Amino acid sequence: MSFPLKEYTVAKYAVDLVAALGSTRVFTLTGGMAMYLNKAVEQHPTMKAVYCQHEQACVAAAEGYSKATNFRRAGFAVVTAGPGVSNTVTSLISSYGDSTPLIVLAGQIKSADIDSFGTRTHGIQEIRSQQLITPCVKTFVRLDANTFRQQLQSTIISAFTGRPGPVFIEIPLDVQGLLIESSPAEIANKVELIRDQIEAFNMSSVDEANLCDPLLALISSSKPLLYIGNGIRIADQEQAIIHFAERHNIPMVFSWLSFDIIPGDHHLNFGSPGGLAPIYANHVLSSADTIVFLGARLDLGTTAFQRESFGSQASRWFIDVDSTELSKFAGLVNTRCIKANLRNLSNAIYRLNTHSSQADIRWIQSLCDQRADYRAEERSRLQSSTFNVYAVASALSAHADDKMVVSASSGYAEETFTRFFVPGVHTRFFNGAALGAMGMGLPNALGAAFGTTAPIMCMEADGGIMLNLQELSTLRHYAPPGFALFILNNHGYESIRSSQKRHFGKTFGADADSGLFIPDFEKVAQAFRLDYICINNLERLLSFLDAFDPSAPPKVVDLHIEKYEYRGPSVKTIIDADGIPSTTPLTEITW
Repeated sequence: MSFPLKEYTVAKYAVDLVAALGSTRVFTLTGGMAMYLNKAVEQHPTMKAVYCQHEQACVAAAEGYSKATNFRRAGFAVVTAGPGVSNTVTSLISSYGDSTPLIVLAGQIKSADIDSFGTRTHGIQEIRSQQLITPCVKTFVRLDANTFRQQLQSTIISAFTGRPGPVFIEIPLDVQGLLIESSPAEIANKVELIRDQIEAFNMSSVDEANLCDPLLALISSSKPLLYIGNGIRIADQEQAIIHFAERHNIPMVFSWLSFDIIPGDHHLNFGSPGGLAPIYANHVLSSADTIVFLGARLDLGTTAFQRESFGSQASRWFIDVDSTELSKFAGLVNTRCIKANLRNLSNAIYRLNTHSSQADIRWIQSLCDQRADYRAEERSRLQSSTFNVYAVASALSAHADDKMVVSASSGYAEETFTRFFVPGVHTRFFNGAALGAMGMGLPNALGAAFGTTAPIMCMEADGGIMLNLQELSTLRHYAPPGFALFILNNHGYESIRSSQKRHFGKTFGADADSGLFIPDFEKVAQAFRLDYICINNLERLLSFLDAFDPSAPPKVVDLHIEKYEYRGPSVKTIIDADGIPSTTPLTEITW
Protein backbone atom coordinates (compact mmCIF):
# COMPACT_ATOMS: atom_id res chain seq x y z
CA MET A 1 0.00 0.00 0.00
CA SER A 2 1.37 3.40 -1.01
CA PHE A 3 1.37 6.48 1.18
CA PRO A 4 -1.29 9.01 0.12
CA LEU A 5 0.10 11.20 -2.64
CA LYS A 6 -1.12 14.41 -0.99
CA GLU A 7 0.84 13.73 2.19
CA TYR A 8 4.11 12.06 1.28
CA THR A 9 7.10 14.21 0.35
CA VAL A 10 10.79 13.79 -0.40
CA ALA A 11 11.46 15.23 3.07
CA LYS A 12 9.39 12.49 4.70
CA TYR A 13 11.09 9.86 2.57
CA ALA A 14 14.55 11.01 3.68
CA VAL A 15 13.59 11.18 7.36
CA ASP A 16 11.85 7.79 7.22
CA LEU A 17 14.92 6.23 5.64
CA VAL A 18 17.32 7.46 8.33
CA ALA A 19 14.91 6.42 11.10
CA ALA A 20 14.54 2.94 9.61
CA LEU A 21 18.32 2.58 9.71
CA GLY A 22 18.16 2.77 13.51
CA SER A 23 18.49 6.40 14.57
CA THR A 24 16.01 6.95 17.40
CA ARG A 25 16.62 10.69 17.87
CA VAL A 26 17.06 13.63 15.53
CA PHE A 27 18.75 16.78 16.83
CA THR A 28 17.37 19.86 15.17
CA LEU A 29 16.62 23.56 15.17
CA THR A 30 13.72 24.73 13.00
CA GLY A 31 14.09 27.15 10.12
CA GLY A 32 12.12 28.40 7.13
CA MET A 33 14.28 26.75 4.48
CA ALA A 34 13.88 23.39 6.22
CA MET A 35 10.12 23.66 6.76
CA TYR A 36 9.20 20.34 5.13
CA LEU A 37 12.04 18.58 6.93
CA ASN A 38 10.86 20.13 10.21
CA LYS A 39 7.35 18.82 9.56
CA ALA A 40 8.61 15.35 8.66
CA VAL A 41 10.67 15.21 11.86
CA GLU A 42 7.82 16.36 14.10
CA GLN A 43 5.29 13.95 12.57
CA HIS A 44 7.50 10.85 12.59
CA PRO A 45 5.74 8.11 14.57
CA THR A 46 8.76 6.58 16.29
CA MET A 47 11.84 8.77 15.99
CA LYS A 48 11.74 11.68 18.45
CA ALA A 49 13.03 15.20 17.88
CA VAL A 50 15.39 16.90 20.31
CA TYR A 51 15.26 20.65 19.76
CA CYS A 52 18.63 22.25 20.49
CA GLN A 53 19.37 25.97 20.75
CA HIS A 54 22.15 26.23 18.14
CA GLU A 55 23.04 24.31 14.98
CA GLN A 56 26.56 23.68 16.26
CA ALA A 57 24.98 21.90 19.21
CA CYS A 58 22.60 19.94 16.96
CA VAL A 59 25.48 18.29 15.11
CA ALA A 60 27.61 17.98 18.27
CA ALA A 61 24.71 16.20 19.99
CA ALA A 62 24.34 13.90 16.99
CA GLU A 63 28.07 13.14 17.30
CA GLY A 64 27.65 12.30 20.99
CA TYR A 65 24.66 10.06 20.19
CA SER A 66 26.67 8.05 17.66
CA LYS A 67 29.68 7.72 19.96
CA ALA A 68 27.42 6.57 22.79
CA THR A 69 26.24 3.73 20.54
CA ASN A 70 29.89 2.79 19.86
CA PHE A 71 29.53 4.18 16.32
CA ARG A 72 26.90 1.52 15.49
CA ARG A 73 24.19 4.09 14.72
CA ALA A 74 24.48 7.29 12.78
CA GLY A 75 23.91 10.53 14.60
CA PHE A 76 21.12 12.45 12.85
CA ALA A 77 20.70 16.22 12.60
CA VAL A 78 18.37 18.48 10.62
CA VAL A 79 19.26 22.15 10.08
CA THR A 80 18.09 25.03 7.94
CA ALA A 81 19.92 26.83 5.14
CA GLY A 82 22.48 29.65 5.22
CA PRO A 83 23.65 30.39 8.77
CA GLY A 84 22.05 27.12 9.85
CA VAL A 85 24.54 25.36 7.59
CA SER A 86 27.57 27.51 8.44
CA ASN A 87 26.93 27.03 12.17
CA THR A 88 27.49 23.28 11.77
CA VAL A 89 31.07 23.52 10.51
CA THR A 90 32.99 23.07 13.78
CA SER A 91 30.93 20.05 14.79
CA LEU A 92 31.23 18.47 11.35
CA ILE A 93 35.01 18.82 11.42
CA SER A 94 35.10 17.26 14.89
CA SER A 95 33.05 14.24 13.87
CA TYR A 96 34.99 13.91 10.61
CA GLY A 97 38.29 13.73 12.48
CA ASP A 98 36.93 11.19 14.97
CA SER A 99 35.38 8.99 12.23
CA THR A 100 31.86 9.42 13.58
CA PRO A 101 29.02 8.44 11.23
CA LEU A 102 26.54 11.31 11.00
CA ILE A 103 23.71 12.10 8.61
CA VAL A 104 22.85 15.77 8.31
CA LEU A 105 19.81 16.88 6.32
CA ALA A 106 19.97 20.58 5.51
CA GLY A 107 17.55 22.97 3.90
CA GLN A 108 18.33 25.16 0.90
CA ILE A 109 16.46 27.75 -1.14
CA LYS A 110 14.51 26.63 -4.22
CA SER A 111 16.58 24.96 -6.92
CA ALA A 112 15.78 27.67 -9.46
CA ASP A 113 16.98 30.41 -7.09
CA ILE A 114 20.40 28.95 -6.25
CA ASP A 115 23.10 31.38 -7.33
CA SER A 116 24.66 30.71 -10.72
CA PHE A 117 26.30 34.12 -11.12
CA GLY A 118 29.01 33.98 -8.46
CA THR A 119 27.63 36.90 -6.49
CA ARG A 120 28.46 37.47 -2.84
CA THR A 121 24.83 37.07 -1.84
CA HIS A 122 21.88 35.98 -3.94
CA GLY A 123 19.03 34.01 -2.41
CA ILE A 124 17.59 34.61 1.04
CA GLN A 125 20.19 33.30 3.52
CA GLU A 126 21.94 31.48 0.69
CA ILE A 127 25.62 30.59 1.09
CA ARG A 128 28.03 28.58 -1.03
CA SER A 129 27.29 25.52 1.02
CA GLN A 130 28.94 22.96 -1.23
CA GLN A 131 32.28 24.78 -1.24
CA LEU A 132 32.04 25.39 2.51
CA ILE A 133 30.95 21.95 3.67
CA THR A 134 32.69 19.55 1.26
CA PRO A 135 36.12 19.66 3.02
CA CYS A 136 34.42 18.99 6.37
CA VAL A 137 32.58 15.74 5.51
CA LYS A 138 32.98 12.44 3.70
CA THR A 139 30.25 13.26 1.19
CA PHE A 140 28.24 16.33 0.25
CA VAL A 141 25.22 15.98 -2.03
CA ARG A 142 22.43 18.29 -3.15
CA LEU A 143 19.31 16.24 -3.84
CA ASP A 144 17.77 16.35 -7.27
CA ALA A 145 14.06 15.82 -7.87
CA ASN A 146 14.73 13.03 -10.37
CA THR A 147 17.53 11.08 -8.70
CA PHE A 148 17.03 11.66 -4.95
CA ARG A 149 16.47 7.97 -4.15
CA GLN A 150 19.83 6.88 -5.53
CA GLN A 151 21.56 9.96 -4.09
CA LEU A 152 20.25 9.20 -0.60
CA GLN A 153 21.24 5.56 -0.86
CA SER A 154 24.83 6.13 -1.99
CA THR A 155 25.41 9.00 0.45
CA ILE A 156 24.12 7.10 3.49
CA ILE A 157 26.29 4.12 2.52
CA SER A 158 29.29 6.46 2.48
CA ALA A 159 28.74 7.34 6.15
CA PHE A 160 29.41 3.73 7.21
CA THR A 161 31.87 2.28 4.68
CA GLY A 162 35.64 2.25 4.98
CA ARG A 163 36.52 4.90 7.51
CA PRO A 164 33.14 6.23 8.72
CA GLY A 165 32.29 9.90 8.91
CA PRO A 166 29.63 12.57 8.52
CA VAL A 167 27.66 13.03 5.31
CA PHE A 168 25.77 16.18 4.40
CA ILE A 169 22.57 16.01 2.37
CA GLU A 170 21.26 19.36 1.19
CA ILE A 171 17.64 19.47 0.00
CA PRO A 172 16.30 22.54 -1.81
CA LEU A 173 12.91 23.70 -0.62
CA ASP A 174 11.11 22.66 -3.80
CA VAL A 175 12.63 19.16 -3.60
CA GLN A 176 11.77 18.82 0.10
CA GLY A 177 8.10 19.45 -0.59
CA LEU A 178 7.89 17.39 -3.77
CA LEU A 179 4.98 14.94 -3.55
CA ILE A 180 5.96 11.35 -4.30
CA GLU A 181 4.58 7.85 -4.07
CA SER A 182 6.23 5.41 -1.72
CA SER A 183 5.36 2.71 0.79
CA PRO A 184 6.65 1.20 4.02
CA ALA A 185 7.79 -1.80 1.99
CA GLU A 186 9.95 0.42 -0.23
CA ILE A 187 11.63 1.97 2.84
CA ALA A 188 12.24 -1.48 4.34
CA ASN A 189 13.68 -2.80 1.08
CA LYS A 190 15.90 0.23 0.68
CA VAL A 191 17.25 -0.13 4.22
CA GLU A 192 18.01 -3.81 3.63
CA LEU A 193 19.81 -2.91 0.39
CA ILE A 194 21.85 -0.20 2.14
CA ARG A 195 22.89 -2.54 4.94
CA ASP A 196 23.84 -5.30 2.49
CA GLN A 197 25.97 -2.90 0.45
CA ILE A 198 27.70 -1.54 3.56
CA GLU A 199 28.53 -5.07 4.70
CA ALA A 200 29.72 -6.14 1.26
CA PHE A 201 31.92 -3.07 0.86
CA ASN A 202 33.53 -3.35 4.28
CA MET A 203 34.22 -7.06 4.12
CA SER A 204 35.52 -6.95 0.54
CA SER A 205 38.33 -4.63 1.65
CA VAL A 206 39.66 -7.16 4.20
CA ASP A 207 42.67 -9.32 3.40
CA GLU A 208 43.02 -11.88 6.18
CA ALA A 209 46.53 -12.84 5.09
CA ASN A 210 47.69 -9.24 5.40
CA LEU A 211 46.17 -9.06 8.87
CA CYS A 212 47.80 -12.34 9.89
CA ASP A 213 51.35 -11.16 9.15
CA PRO A 214 51.58 -8.43 11.83
CA LEU A 215 49.75 -10.58 14.38
CA LEU A 216 52.18 -13.43 13.78
CA ALA A 217 55.07 -10.98 14.17
CA LEU A 218 53.68 -10.04 17.59
CA ILE A 219 53.29 -13.64 18.70
CA SER A 220 56.85 -14.40 17.60
CA SER A 221 58.32 -11.37 19.34
CA SER A 222 59.98 -11.35 22.76
CA LYS A 223 58.89 -7.75 23.49
CA PRO A 224 55.57 -7.30 21.67
CA LEU A 225 53.27 -4.30 22.01
CA LEU A 226 49.78 -3.56 20.72
CA TYR A 227 48.84 0.07 20.15
CA ILE A 228 45.03 0.02 20.01
CA GLY A 229 43.31 2.94 18.31
CA ASN A 230 39.63 3.78 18.05
CA GLY A 231 39.46 1.96 14.72
CA ILE A 232 39.21 -1.25 16.76
CA ARG A 233 36.00 0.00 18.41
CA ILE A 234 34.53 1.21 15.11
CA ALA A 235 35.23 -2.22 13.61
CA ASP A 236 33.56 -3.93 16.61
CA GLN A 237 36.73 -5.89 17.38
CA GLU A 238 37.37 -4.84 20.98
CA GLN A 239 36.78 -8.24 22.53
CA ALA A 240 38.68 -10.08 19.80
CA ILE A 241 41.85 -8.05 20.29
CA ILE A 242 41.64 -8.15 24.09
CA HIS A 243 41.33 -11.94 24.08
CA PHE A 244 44.24 -12.15 21.63
CA ALA A 245 46.43 -9.99 23.88
CA GLU A 246 45.47 -11.92 27.01
CA ARG A 247 46.11 -15.30 25.41
CA HIS A 248 49.57 -14.29 24.17
CA ASN A 249 50.46 -12.04 27.13
CA ILE A 250 50.95 -8.95 24.96
CA PRO A 251 51.04 -5.50 26.63
CA MET A 252 48.57 -2.93 25.30
CA VAL A 253 48.63 0.85 25.01
CA PHE A 254 45.80 3.06 23.76
CA SER A 255 44.86 6.30 22.06
CA TRP A 256 42.81 8.87 23.99
CA LEU A 257 39.64 7.73 22.20
CA SER A 258 40.19 4.06 22.99
CA PHE A 259 41.68 3.94 26.49
CA ASP A 260 38.32 2.92 27.97
CA ILE A 261 38.24 -0.37 26.05
CA ILE A 262 39.60 -2.18 29.09
CA PRO A 263 39.63 -1.10 32.77
CA GLY A 264 42.61 0.94 33.88
CA ASP A 265 43.69 -1.73 36.35
CA HIS A 266 43.92 -4.51 33.74
CA HIS A 267 47.31 -6.20 34.11
CA LEU A 268 48.18 -5.66 30.42
CA ASN A 269 47.04 -2.03 30.27
CA PHE A 270 50.02 0.32 30.06
CA GLY A 271 48.20 3.56 29.41
CA SER A 272 48.37 6.09 26.59
CA PRO A 273 51.88 7.12 25.58
CA GLY A 274 52.61 10.60 24.32
CA GLY A 275 53.55 14.09 25.40
CA LEU A 276 51.28 14.13 28.47
CA ALA A 277 51.54 10.59 29.82
CA PRO A 278 52.92 8.50 32.65
CA ILE A 279 56.57 7.58 32.23
CA TYR A 280 55.81 3.84 32.10
CA ALA A 281 53.56 4.31 29.04
CA ASN A 282 56.38 5.92 27.08
CA HIS A 283 58.87 3.37 28.42
CA VAL A 284 56.95 0.38 27.08
CA LEU A 285 56.68 2.18 23.74
CA SER A 286 60.44 2.78 23.58
CA SER A 287 61.48 -0.70 24.78
CA ALA A 288 59.27 -2.97 22.66
CA ASP A 289 60.83 -4.78 19.69
CA THR A 290 57.60 -5.22 17.69
CA ILE A 291 54.67 -2.79 17.72
CA VAL A 292 51.41 -3.20 15.81
CA PHE A 293 49.31 -0.05 15.52
CA LEU A 294 45.64 -0.87 14.91
CA GLY A 295 43.33 1.85 13.61
CA ALA A 296 45.28 4.70 15.23
CA ARG A 297 45.80 8.07 13.56
CA LEU A 298 48.85 8.99 15.64
CA ASP A 299 48.34 12.69 15.03
CA LEU A 300 51.05 15.18 15.95
CA GLY A 301 49.44 15.93 19.28
CA THR A 302 49.49 12.25 20.28
CA THR A 303 53.12 11.78 19.26
CA ALA A 304 54.22 15.17 20.62
CA PHE A 305 55.35 16.11 17.08
CA GLN A 306 57.68 13.07 17.07
CA ARG A 307 55.98 10.68 14.66
CA GLU A 308 59.24 9.46 13.12
CA SER A 309 60.68 8.37 16.48
CA PHE A 310 57.43 7.11 18.06
CA GLY A 311 58.51 3.54 18.84
CA SER A 312 61.08 3.66 16.02
CA GLN A 313 63.45 1.19 17.69
CA ALA A 314 60.85 -1.54 17.06
CA SER A 315 59.59 -3.25 13.96
CA ARG A 316 56.46 -1.14 13.37
CA TRP A 317 53.30 -2.28 11.58
CA PHE A 318 50.62 0.33 10.86
CA ILE A 319 47.19 -1.02 9.92
CA ASP A 320 44.45 1.36 8.84
CA VAL A 321 41.53 1.51 6.42
CA ASP A 322 42.47 5.08 5.45
CA SER A 323 45.31 5.20 2.92
CA THR A 324 45.87 8.92 3.53
CA GLU A 325 46.56 8.23 7.21
CA LEU A 326 48.99 5.47 6.26
CA SER A 327 50.85 7.83 3.92
CA LYS A 328 52.13 9.69 7.01
CA PHE A 329 54.22 6.64 7.93
CA ALA A 330 55.44 5.57 4.49
CA GLY A 331 59.22 5.57 4.29
CA LEU A 332 59.83 5.70 8.05
CA VAL A 333 62.46 3.35 9.46
CA ASN A 334 61.43 -0.15 10.58
CA THR A 335 57.94 0.46 9.22
CA ARG A 336 55.37 -1.47 7.20
CA CYS A 337 51.98 -0.03 6.28
CA ILE A 338 48.95 -2.22 5.57
CA LYS A 339 45.69 -0.88 4.24
CA ALA A 340 42.97 -3.15 5.62
CA ASN A 341 39.57 -3.03 7.22
CA LEU A 342 39.78 -4.33 10.78
CA ARG A 343 36.27 -5.79 10.75
CA ASN A 344 37.62 -9.24 9.92
CA LEU A 345 40.39 -9.16 12.51
CA SER A 346 38.77 -11.94 14.55
CA ASN A 347 39.01 -14.32 11.56
CA ALA A 348 42.71 -13.51 11.17
CA ILE A 349 43.21 -14.20 14.88
CA TYR A 350 41.44 -17.54 14.51
CA ARG A 351 43.82 -18.57 11.72
CA LEU A 352 46.72 -18.19 14.18
CA ASN A 353 45.05 -20.32 16.84
CA THR A 354 47.82 -22.92 16.95
CA HIS A 355 50.69 -20.47 17.49
CA SER A 356 52.22 -19.93 20.92
CA SER A 357 53.48 -16.69 22.41
CA GLN A 358 57.20 -15.98 22.61
CA ALA A 359 56.79 -12.96 24.91
CA ASP A 360 59.57 -12.49 27.46
CA ILE A 361 57.92 -12.88 30.86
CA ARG A 362 60.80 -11.08 32.60
CA TRP A 363 60.37 -8.02 30.38
CA ILE A 364 56.64 -7.90 31.05
CA GLN A 365 57.20 -8.29 34.79
CA SER A 366 59.67 -5.41 34.72
CA LEU A 367 57.04 -3.27 32.98
CA CYS A 368 54.51 -4.16 35.67
CA ASP A 369 56.98 -3.31 38.42
CA GLN A 370 57.77 0.03 36.83
CA ARG A 371 54.07 0.80 36.48
CA ALA A 372 53.41 0.01 40.14
CA ASP A 373 56.37 2.14 41.27
CA TYR A 374 55.30 5.04 39.08
CA ARG A 375 51.69 4.99 40.29
CA ALA A 376 52.85 5.01 43.90
CA GLU A 377 55.13 7.96 43.19
CA GLU A 378 52.36 9.75 41.31
CA ARG A 379 50.04 9.47 44.31
CA SER A 380 52.76 10.69 46.61
CA ARG A 381 53.65 13.68 44.44
CA LEU A 382 50.19 14.78 43.26
CA GLN A 383 47.88 14.16 46.21
CA SER A 384 47.25 17.54 47.77
CA SER A 385 45.39 19.18 50.62
CA THR A 386 43.93 21.55 48.03
CA PHE A 387 41.07 20.65 45.69
CA ASN A 388 42.54 19.99 42.26
CA VAL A 389 41.78 18.11 39.04
CA TYR A 390 43.87 15.13 40.14
CA ALA A 391 41.51 14.72 43.11
CA VAL A 392 38.44 15.13 40.88
CA ALA A 393 39.70 12.55 38.38
CA SER A 394 40.56 10.09 41.13
CA ALA A 395 37.13 10.46 42.73
CA LEU A 396 35.22 10.02 39.47
CA SER A 397 37.44 7.07 38.53
CA ALA A 398 36.39 5.29 41.72
CA HIS A 399 32.72 5.79 40.73
CA ALA A 400 33.10 5.14 36.99
CA ASP A 401 31.76 1.59 36.69
CA ASP A 402 28.80 1.41 34.29
CA LYS A 403 28.93 5.18 33.66
CA MET A 404 29.37 7.19 30.49
CA VAL A 405 31.90 9.96 30.97
CA VAL A 406 31.82 12.68 28.31
CA SER A 407 34.60 15.20 28.53
CA ALA A 408 35.30 18.34 26.59
CA SER A 409 38.65 18.07 24.88
CA SER A 410 40.42 21.41 25.17
CA GLY A 411 41.93 23.34 28.06
CA TYR A 412 44.30 22.74 30.92
CA ALA A 413 41.72 21.33 33.34
CA GLU A 414 40.13 19.09 30.69
CA GLU A 415 43.44 17.67 29.50
CA THR A 416 44.49 17.11 33.10
CA PHE A 417 41.25 15.29 33.85
CA THR A 418 41.66 13.03 30.82
CA ARG A 419 45.27 12.37 31.77
CA PHE A 420 44.37 11.17 35.27
CA PHE A 421 40.97 9.57 34.72
CA VAL A 422 41.06 5.76 35.06
CA PRO A 423 38.15 3.87 33.43
CA GLY A 424 36.43 1.16 35.43
CA VAL A 425 34.30 -1.82 34.46
CA HIS A 426 31.97 -1.01 31.54
CA THR A 427 33.04 2.63 31.65
CA ARG A 428 32.63 4.53 28.40
CA PHE A 429 34.73 7.66 27.95
CA PHE A 430 34.89 9.97 24.96
CA ASN A 431 35.62 13.51 23.88
CA GLY A 432 36.24 15.41 20.67
CA ALA A 433 39.78 14.17 20.36
CA ALA A 434 40.66 15.12 16.78
CA LEU A 435 39.69 18.79 16.78
CA GLY A 436 39.81 19.62 20.48
CA ALA A 437 37.14 22.29 20.19
CA MET A 438 36.10 24.15 23.32
CA GLY A 439 32.51 23.88 24.47
CA MET A 440 31.58 20.56 22.87
CA GLY A 441 31.27 18.60 26.12
CA LEU A 442 27.71 19.63 26.99
CA PRO A 443 26.10 19.06 23.55
CA ASN A 444 28.11 15.84 23.08
CA ALA A 445 26.84 14.61 26.45
CA LEU A 446 23.26 15.62 25.67
CA GLY A 447 23.36 13.52 22.53
CA ALA A 448 24.95 10.65 24.44
CA ALA A 449 22.11 10.74 26.97
CA PHE A 450 19.72 9.70 24.19
CA GLY A 451 22.05 6.98 22.91
CA THR A 452 22.56 5.08 26.18
CA THR A 453 20.76 4.12 29.36
CA ALA A 454 23.92 4.64 31.44
CA PRO A 455 24.19 7.66 33.74
CA ILE A 456 26.07 10.55 32.15
CA MET A 457 28.97 12.37 33.79
CA CYS A 458 29.75 15.39 31.63
CA MET A 459 33.04 17.14 32.32
CA GLU A 460 33.26 20.73 31.11
CA ALA A 461 35.42 23.69 32.02
CA ASP A 462 34.30 27.14 33.13
CA GLY A 463 35.67 28.74 29.97
CA GLY A 464 34.58 26.06 27.53
CA ILE A 465 30.99 25.82 28.66
CA MET A 466 30.43 29.44 27.70
CA LEU A 467 30.68 28.46 24.03
CA ASN A 468 27.48 26.39 24.23
CA LEU A 469 25.90 27.71 27.42
CA GLN A 470 22.53 27.95 25.66
CA GLU A 471 22.26 24.15 25.71
CA LEU A 472 21.50 24.30 29.42
CA SER A 473 18.02 25.09 28.13
CA THR A 474 18.00 21.80 26.21
CA LEU A 475 19.25 19.99 29.32
CA ARG A 476 16.51 21.56 31.43
CA HIS A 477 13.73 20.84 28.96
CA TYR A 478 14.50 17.17 28.26
CA ALA A 479 15.97 16.50 31.71
CA PRO A 480 17.67 13.15 31.06
CA PRO A 481 17.89 11.32 34.39
CA GLY A 482 21.24 10.61 35.95
CA PHE A 483 22.97 13.49 34.17
CA ALA A 484 25.64 15.35 36.14
CA LEU A 485 27.29 18.37 34.52
CA PHE A 486 30.61 18.94 36.30
CA ILE A 487 32.19 22.33 35.68
CA LEU A 488 35.93 22.45 36.34
CA ASN A 489 36.02 26.02 37.58
CA ASN A 490 39.51 27.49 37.81
CA HIS A 491 38.40 31.03 36.95
CA GLY A 492 39.55 31.31 33.36
CA TYR A 493 41.57 29.71 30.58
CA GLU A 494 44.36 28.07 32.57
CA SER A 495 46.08 26.53 29.54
CA ILE A 496 46.26 29.93 27.84
CA ARG A 497 47.03 31.73 31.08
CA SER A 498 49.99 29.51 31.94
CA SER A 499 51.48 29.52 28.43
CA GLN A 500 51.16 33.31 28.17
CA LYS A 501 52.91 33.78 31.50
CA ARG A 502 55.62 31.32 30.51
CA HIS A 503 56.36 32.84 27.11
CA PHE A 504 55.34 36.50 27.47
CA GLY A 505 55.36 37.23 31.20
CA LYS A 506 51.78 38.54 31.18
CA THR A 507 48.23 37.40 30.42
CA PHE A 508 45.57 38.80 28.12
CA GLY A 509 42.01 37.61 27.58
CA ALA A 510 42.51 34.62 29.88
CA ASP A 511 40.82 35.54 33.19
CA ALA A 512 39.04 38.32 35.06
CA ASP A 513 42.30 40.18 35.62
CA SER A 514 43.07 40.23 31.88
CA GLY A 515 39.68 40.97 30.31
CA LEU A 516 37.66 37.72 30.46
CA PHE A 517 34.39 37.53 32.41
CA ILE A 518 33.20 34.17 33.75
CA PRO A 519 29.72 34.29 35.29
CA ASP A 520 28.43 33.00 38.59
CA PHE A 521 27.27 29.49 37.65
CA GLU A 522 24.86 29.29 40.56
CA LYS A 523 22.92 32.20 39.05
CA VAL A 524 23.21 30.65 35.62
CA ALA A 525 21.77 27.37 36.88
CA GLN A 526 18.96 29.25 38.61
CA ALA A 527 18.13 31.06 35.36
CA PHE A 528 17.72 27.71 33.62
CA ARG A 529 15.92 26.20 36.64
CA LEU A 530 18.52 23.47 37.09
CA ASP A 531 19.59 21.93 40.39
CA TYR A 532 22.95 23.34 41.47
CA ILE A 533 25.61 22.32 43.93
CA CYS A 534 28.95 23.99 44.64
CA ILE A 535 31.83 21.72 45.71
CA ASN A 536 35.20 23.02 46.82
CA ASN A 537 36.80 20.03 48.55
CA LEU A 538 37.28 16.32 48.00
CA GLU A 539 35.11 15.25 50.92
CA ARG A 540 32.03 17.00 49.51
CA LEU A 541 32.68 15.53 46.08
CA LEU A 542 32.94 12.00 47.47
CA SER A 543 29.72 12.51 49.43
CA PHE A 544 27.97 13.70 46.27
CA LEU A 545 29.20 10.69 44.28
CA ASP A 546 28.32 8.22 47.03
CA ALA A 547 24.75 9.56 47.06
CA PHE A 548 24.48 9.85 43.26
CA ASP A 549 21.01 8.80 42.08
CA PRO A 550 20.89 7.62 38.43
CA SER A 551 17.17 8.36 38.33
CA ALA A 552 17.43 11.93 39.63
CA PRO A 553 17.01 15.07 37.46
CA PRO A 554 20.12 16.71 35.95
CA LYS A 555 22.45 18.62 38.23
CA VAL A 556 25.02 21.33 37.67
CA VAL A 557 28.04 20.58 39.86
CA ASP A 558 30.34 23.60 40.16
CA LEU A 559 33.79 22.33 41.11
CA HIS A 560 35.90 25.17 42.49
CA ILE A 561 39.40 23.85 41.89
CA GLU A 562 42.88 25.30 42.22
CA LYS A 563 43.88 27.81 39.59
CA TYR A 564 47.01 25.86 38.67
CA GLU A 565 48.36 22.41 39.37
CA TYR A 566 51.26 20.26 38.27
CA ARG A 567 50.15 17.65 35.74
CA GLY A 568 53.07 15.29 36.11
CA PRO A 569 55.71 14.33 33.55
CA SER A 570 55.26 15.88 30.11
CA VAL A 571 57.23 17.12 27.15
CA LYS A 572 58.37 20.72 27.20
CA THR A 573 58.02 23.28 24.44
CA ILE A 574 61.27 25.01 23.58
CA ILE A 575 61.36 28.18 21.48
CA ASP A 576 64.72 28.92 19.90
CA ALA A 577 66.29 32.30 19.16
CA ASP A 578 64.43 32.49 15.85
CA GLY A 579 61.06 31.91 17.53
CA ILE A 580 60.71 28.34 16.20
CA PRO A 581 59.10 25.92 18.72
CA SER A 582 60.13 22.30 19.28
CA THR A 583 59.36 19.63 21.86
CA THR A 584 61.65 17.57 24.05
CA PRO A 585 61.93 13.83 23.23
CA LEU A 586 59.47 11.42 24.84
CA THR A 587 62.35 9.34 26.18
CA GLU A 588 63.59 12.31 28.22
CA ILE A 589 60.34 12.90 30.12
CA THR A 590 60.96 12.81 33.86
CA TRP A 591 59.44 14.15 37.05
